[in-house]
Amino acid sequence: MAFERKTLQIPSITDGIYLDVWFYKPTGNAPYPVIVAGHGMTAVKEAGMSAFGERWATDAGFASLIFDYRFFGNSGGQPRNLLDLDKQLEDFRSVVQWARSQDIFLDTKIVVMGSALGSLNACRIALDDPAIAGVMAHSPMLDGYATVMAAGFNPRLVFWATIDQIRSMLGLSPLFIRAVGKEGQFALLNSPSSYPGFVKMFEHSSVPFTDAPNLVSPRVVFQMMGVRPGLSLKRAKFPVLLVIPQEDDMIPLKVARDIAAQSPKIITVVESPGAHFDVMPGEMGYDVNIEAQIKFLQRIKEVV
Repeated sequence: MAFERKTLQIPSITDGIYLDVWFYKPTGNAPYPVIVAGHGMTAVKEAGMSAFGERWATDAGFASLIFDYRFFGNSGGQPRNLLDLDKQLEDFRSVVQWARSQDIFLDTKIVVMGSALGSLNACRIALDDPAIAGVMAHSPMLDGYATVMAAGFNPRLVFWATIDQIRSMLGLSPLFIRAVGKEGQFALLNSPSSYPGFVKMFEHSSVPFTDAPNLVSPRVVFQMMGVRPGLSLKRAKFPVLLVIPQEDDMIPLKVARDIAAQSPKIITVVESPGAHFDVMPGEMGYDVNIEAQIKFLQRIKEVV
């Protein structure tokens, strides 16, 4: 085996919160270049992320730190299933800062990676941190406002998101709705690929999706609308890889294509076959996705 995996508990910036992190260590001598990776909306690292850590280590020689956000998976924090983008950003930043403090990693070769919603966090981190060496994102959400608008007006979702937001402002506990539903069900995500996509991702997990909490605080819709890091990527000083599924029914392809067209020397776009979740292990777009990532990482390693 060309890698080792350990589970770490890394403290978040918020006192008392510990993040459950998989540390993939490649063979060879330290210090290693390293990837800090966060999954997508309500997803946990067990749901398909292990294959990425393995390939990054064996084929690119990169270590990786793949973590669960607070309130989800094996990470700490209460209340469970609260999706808060600002707190997720804190968690991402915490793992990056921890990596930078460890002699085992090359602090000049830290890459951040986001899956779907996690792309918002990865881009925000990199835009605020001039030492980041690169960004990778698959099925990327780069503009929360454009993504919400493309989904169309859903009065029921807006109603419950408003109630949840008011509860937050009053210091009350979150309100929860179904995170992922079948087509036609009321849920935050209910596109044709959503439910089967989550079921397939969680086949890699110790807990099948039918037994997962499948809850989300709908206030995140309003938060997403204010998070638009893709619009600032044109001023990026770091290389960016976007792997875009050609049949994504959750995130508008036009957004990523337009953003990439503004900075062709900085942003590399690779289009993969299939829908939103087909970039994941075992699906039709995975090979295109992981090969693009390996090639991108090898380029970063070569930069002096």
